[in-house]
Amino acid sequence: MGKTIRLSNGRRLVDDVIRVAQKTPLASFRRDLDLSELVKLRNQIRPRISWNVLFMKAYAIVSVDNPVLRTAYASLPWPYLYEHDETVCILTVSKEHENENRLLFARITRPEIFTLLELQEKFDYFRRCDLNEVRQFRHQVFFAKFPSWIRRLVWATIFKAFPRRRLKNMGTFGMTLSGYGETKGTGNVLGPATSTLAIDLLPRKGISFFGYTFDHRVLDGKPAMDMIEQLRKALLGPIADELRSIIEQRKAVTEQAA
Repeated sequence: MGKTIRLSNGRRLVDDVIRVAQKTPLASFRRDLDLSELVKLRNQIRPRISWNVLFMKAYAIVSVDNPVLRTAYASLPWPYLYEHDETVCILTVSKEHENENRLLFARITRPEIFTLLELQEKFDYFRRCDLNEVRQFRHQVFFAKFPSWIRRLVWATIFKAFPRRRLKNMGTFGMTLSGYGETKGTGNVLGPATSTLAIDLLPRKGISFFGYTFDHRVLDGKPAMDMIEQLRKALLGPIADELRSIIEQRKAVTEQAA
């Protein structure tokens, strides 16, 4: 016979996020992006800068120029949209805690103002630090200890009636830390933010499979496709330029040392 297993602390948090996302009318796209030029530049830098960092800054740059990507839907006391004045990325991070491999959510505010190297440092810190070192991680573990009815009430209140609070808890966009690889995926990634990005960590011959999920109450299909094109241009424009600058700076330092 089988046995009943109570949801762990980590599973309760994931269950909360999925419940919120499932109540959102989501639409999704998957598009192949030719980033072969970016691959060549990235391969010249050691240690390599994560694809998550490159996409995060590029999307933040696009979000600054497109307020709709910083907009959230709220339904109480009546349906309305709320435009945030800054970008906030929520990263999904896998951590070991109490003999459980669990998901936590790291917050990076205004990624566009940081250099790629600074963002990489933040990214590495969230992945490698002890869970108890980060206050938001501790809060997530603590919150998951409450009974489900309390957690659902808090989530519903923040999600439906207090969009300003959503910025801290859900961000303006989310990112997963795993890619499609050989499977290529479906592009449908559940998340509570207005938009969620799924990044291919292993582009084949420079082709990256990019998944984009968004709240259809805020963003329509054609504008969403336009945003993806703007993202591609940001990756091959300012992001590529910054990678070239890093390469040149390190080359100059090496020549001076020689």
